[in-house]
Amino acid sequence: MKEKNHLFSATGIPSLFLIFGVLMLVILSLLGYGTSRQDLRASSLSLEQTSAYYNACSEAADFYSELVQTLEGFQEQAKTETAYYQLVSDYLNSQENVNWNSEEHTAEYVKAFSDTQSLAVKIVVFWTDCTADSTASATAAFDNVASDNVASDNAASDNVVSDNAASDNAASDTINAGLDMTSSNIAGILSWNTVVTADWNPDNSQSVYKGE
Repeated sequence: MKEKNHLFSATGIPSLFLIFGVLMLVILSLLGYGTSRQDLRASSLSLEQTSAYYNACSEAADFYSELVQTLEGFQEQAKTETAYYQLVSDYLNSQENVNWNSEEHTAEYVKAFSDTQSLAVKIVVFWTDCTADSTASATAAFDNVASDNVASDNAASDNVVSDNAASDNAASDTINAGLDMTSSNIAGILSWNTVVTADWNPDNSQSVYKGE
């Protein structure tokens, strides 16, 4: 009997600890594998969401650049504010994902980049009176030409010719400067944000104790 008890103590107890240790390692490995898969799935979803967002931002930036170039062409074509905004309205109403507000002169660009979120960019369109700027610059150019001619009356004829040519160049530069338009006085971005387009649906897959 003593030999049997001694044999069990020498082989049975270490075997039990070995089996218990192997089971613990297997359980911990399965838990770590499950956690890793969840982290990988969350990282993949985050990467897809981030990539889709920045792609939508890039498309919105391209739309804004094209809009500014189009508005510059409309500014040169239209002679009145009404005609200008009519061209803008016809153009923006023909664009996809764009809502034009004729009263506020604002365009809202909405681009969905997921099932629950969209990128919303609100742009305000301005009208610049180019005729008034051209008249003012032409008047200033005429004053410069007159002062140059008076100052060059006592000079030789060659100097007079060169002064007139220089004054003509100055006049043309001044008029072009009056017609120079940049995106700052044509269109401005009022807002650039993400909009949630779906209702929140709670996860009810797990049973929760609600009390008696």
